[in-house]
Amino acid sequence: MKLTNKLEPFDAILDARTPKEFEEAHIPNALNFAVFNDEEHALVGTTYKQESPFKAKILGSSLACKNIASFLEKSLKDKTTPLHPKNKLLVYCARGGKRSSSLGIILEEVGFQVQKLEGGFKAYRNMVLNALKEPFNKPLIVLDGLTGCGKTELIKHFSSWSIDLENLAKHYGSSFGNPTNAKRPTQKMFENLLFDALKKKNSEPLLLIEKEPKSLGGLIIPNPLFNAYQNSPYSILIVAPLEHRIKRLVDIYSNLKESVFKEALHTIKPYTTRTIIKELERLYEHRDLEKIAEILTTKYYDLVYKKSSHSHTICFNTLEQCAEMIMDFRESVLKKHLE
Repeated sequence: MKLTNKLEPFDAILDARTPKEFEEAHIPNALNFAVFNDEEHALVGTTYKQESPFKAKILGSSLACKNIASFLEKSLKDKTTPLHPKNKLLVYCARGGKRSSSLGIILEEVGFQVQKLEGGFKAYRNMVLNALKEPFNKPLIVLDGLTGCGKTELIKHFSSWSIDLENLAKHYGSSFGNPTNAKRPTQKMFENLLFDALKKKNSEPLLLIEKEPKSLGGLIIPNPLFNAYQNSPYSILIVAPLEHRIKRLVDIYSNLKESVFKEALHTIKPYTTRTIIKELERLYEHRDLEKIAEILTTKYYDLVYKKSSHSHTICFNTLEQCAEMIMDFRESVLKKHLE
C-alpha cells in the first residue's frame, strides 16, 4: 500500500479512528470507517498497559478484522457505498499507524485502489495549522452592515468566490438567526473546514467575506485572516431600508423553535432592558414575528452595532441591485490589482 501526503485525487476518504475521535474533528468530507469503536479502542489500550503489548495486538487484530468484515458485508447491499472498485480511496488514522494499515491492507487485497495518509490525522492537522498561520495576502472585499441588510444572502449568492465564515462556524450574526439550532463544530473542526474552503478558492484572484468578530460563538478566527479582513482597503457598508431588514428577519424567524428563541433571549439579556425582554416574550406567544423583528432591529441590533470606516457604501432596495453593485466594485478592485 502506497503512502501519500496529499489529499487529492481521491474519490473517498476513510477515517479509521473511533467515532469519538471522528466527531471531535476529521478531514472534511471523510467517512468514518472505525476499525475500533470507542469502547474497543479503550479496551485495547488498557490491555496494552495492564497485560502485554502482545495480547493487545491479538485483541486489536481480532476486533479490527470483525469490524472491517462488517463494512465489507454492508457495502454489498449499499448502493451508495464508497467501496466501489473504481474509486480511489485514501485511508488515515491518528498517526498513520496500525488502524489505517489494517483497513488499507485488507481493502487493497480485495482489489480496491488504496493509499494511506502518511502521518495520519496528526500530519493533516499540522498542515492545517501551518497554512492558517501564514500571512493572508489575497485581496479581500469585506461586507459590513446592520443586522438584516442581507450580508449572509450576498455571501451565499457569490459562493464561487466567497468564504462563508458564519456557515463554517454554524454561528450567525443575529442572536436569533440560527432557527435549526445546528450543532457547532469544535475549534479543530472549524479550522479544518476553513482550511478546506480556502484551499478550494485558491485559484480565485480575490475573495468576498463578511466582517466578523474575532470569536464566532466561541470559535476563534485565525489571526492572519482576521487581520486581513479587519484591515482590508476594500470594505463595503451595506445599507438597506428598515422595512426590508424587518421582512428579511421575519423570514428567518418563521422557522424559529421555541427553545432556540428562549435561549437567544437569555443571550441578549445583559445587553437590553427587562421591559424589552418581557415584551419579546409576550409577542412570541402571539407569534407576532414582524413586531419582534422591529423591536430587535431598532432597540437591540442597531444599538450594539460597532461603527467603523468603509471605503465604499451601497444603498439598495433589492439584493439583486446590491449584487450588481458588488460585481462592479469587484471589477474595479481586480483592475487595480492587475495594473
